[in-house]
Amino acid sequence: MPEFDQASLLKRFEPILKFTEGERFFPYNVEDYVEKASLWVKSPKLPSEEVLPEEALDLERLGQLRLEGARKVYYLQFISPMNLAEMAEYRFNELREALQKRKFKPTRSRLARVGFLARIVDTAFSLMLLLRGRVPGDSTAAATLTFEKMLAEKNSFQYYGRVVRQSGWIILQYWYFYPFNNWRSGFFGANDHEADWEMVNIYCYEDKAGEVQPAWVGYASHNFSGDDLRRHWQDPELEKHGDHPVVFVGGGSHASYYQNGEYLTELSLPFLKPLIKVKNRIDALFSSIFQENQPVDEEQHETSQVFTIPFVDYALGDGLTIGIGCDHPWAEPVVIDPPQAWVMNFRGLWGYYAQDPFSGEDAPAGPRYNRDGTVRRAWFDPLGWAGLEKVVPPVDRAVTIAERQKGIKATIDSLKKDINQLQATHYQRGVDLMAIRESPHLQGEVKATLRILEEERQALAQKRRQLTVEQAKLEAMARYAQDGIEDEGPALRAHIRHAHQPQEKTALRFGRLAEIWTAMSIGIMMIAVVLLVVFTRRFIVVGLGGLLLVMITIESAFRRRLANLIRWIAIFLAIAGILVLLYQFFWFLLTAAVLITGLYIIISNLRELFARR
Repeated sequence: MPEFDQASLLKRFEPILKFTEGERFFPYNVEDYVEKASLWVKSPKLPSEEVLPEEALDLERLGQLRLEGARKVYYLQFISPMNLAEMAEYRFNELREALQKRKFKPTRSRLARVGFLARIVDTAFSLMLLLRGRVPGDSTAAATLTFEKMLAEKNSFQYYGRVVRQSGWIILQYWYFYPFNNWRSGFFGANDHEADWEMVNIYCYEDKAGEVQPAWVGYASHNFSGDDLRRHWQDPELEKHGDHPVVFVGGGSHASYYQNGEYLTELSLPFLKPLIKVKNRIDALFSSIFQENQPVDEEQHETSQVFTIPFVDYALGDGLTIGIGCDHPWAEPVVIDPPQAWVMNFRGLWGYYAQDPFSGEDAPAGPRYNRDGTVRRAWFDPLGWAGLEKVVPPVDRAVTIAERQKGIKATIDSLKKDINQLQATHYQRGVDLMAIRESPHLQGEVKATLRILEEERQALAQKRRQLTVEQAKLEAMARYAQDGIEDEGPALRAHIRHAHQPQEKTALRFGRLAEIWTAMSIGIMMIAVVLLVVFTRRFIVVGLGGLLLVMITIESAFRRRLANLIRWIAIFLAIAGILVLLYQFFWFLLTAAVLITGLYIIISNLRELFARR
């Protein structure tokens, strides 16, 4: 597709971005960023070394660089250390914004949204953050001041676009470059890092008249992928202004959402997966005992909140807006397909390399690459990235259905033929068996025939089962061809398994007091454990049990779950009582059980005997 056609098509559907009040970084052009950055290289077991200083680099030179060494990490560094005057200026502006109530303030503590165990995991993560590689503390301040100066010089907002044809679809990719991700320092999130690449896909097709029509959208959101990422163009969850979908951008993280609100994002740790499986099995056991009809997905979601680190993504949409009819329009799109040299050749990171083992504080690579230098799936397989590789473009649906019906009918005919042949052979072997089964000298053949008949019986049953399935598929295909329900009603969302919805604003009991408790509870528990060890070591077990009970009771009271707590205590006491009884009266109970079983067998057998007479 010619470049001018790509640009016009990108402009026709370019999304509208709505940010959260307090957001400091917006999609900008990479030229100015690169020209203000220096290039560094980190070799194994050696300190970082500057390759090119500030103002010695531009996009053209970046695309021509030869990055040598498979184990070396090349990265841009956008921010230099601040001097005292610059830091004072930043702090003064921060205080002024706070007085003007423009600085972001969370509506509710993130820790108050999750349970006690999740807060313990969060504490461990916070301590790990002190030991991990991380972005220097003044980087946010320096990046904010630098970006404000860049905006003052050139107040325009940029996106980079691709138009990709793949398997009958036309995919419009909108890549957004942010100079800094201040989710941790600005919005109490998981990480900070220099530079941020985000993306929105719009999936279109050409109708019979040759017009491009939108069908689906896919918003990049943290590490999510597949069916859950995309929404149908007619889905009521997708807000649109004409042909322009609306994207609610997470504060600092720049993740994309379909609705405005506060999203609880949970960072899972691999070594906790066994605990999650155990917790799921215990929940399933007690749910079956008490006949609780809780959906499986909801159970898994609640369990995941127990063993994950909670962070809130604030995508409120109450701040600056970019797009048609908004606070600021988009600049002319920059088409990067075919890839420009800086897209194709620079596999390094677009910001500071913090050497974080979890990569959360490391800058990302460019739009084409992952941090390890491999090509992003969203770049080479945008259909698979959103789970659309199995979805036929609407214009091809009727032909595809007809071809599939033809194929299923052929399969049914083939199965019927195989069944008839196998049945005929089965009859023949059955006749052979009836003829030879009483012949003493043919008993070996009888055994062989019986074995073959059993194998053929199973094969025949499998064929008939498959035939039933194929016939049911053909009936379903006929209904699907007639109704065409894919673009209407509930089927619009049938592909979504875990919809990422904003949190409902349910108030805790004694709201402010509860938030203070969730902020202090883990620290209080740690101090209490130390005091127990120091002053009451003889009663440490009783003390720890009492401490745990007190903590759980307070937690349940704030979350209106005292009834659940009482139920679990009752279950625990009942199990403990049963175990004590079994231990104290084991031999008596065993003897009684054997006697009762013996009497039952005698009575049952005598009843059968007298009934027969």
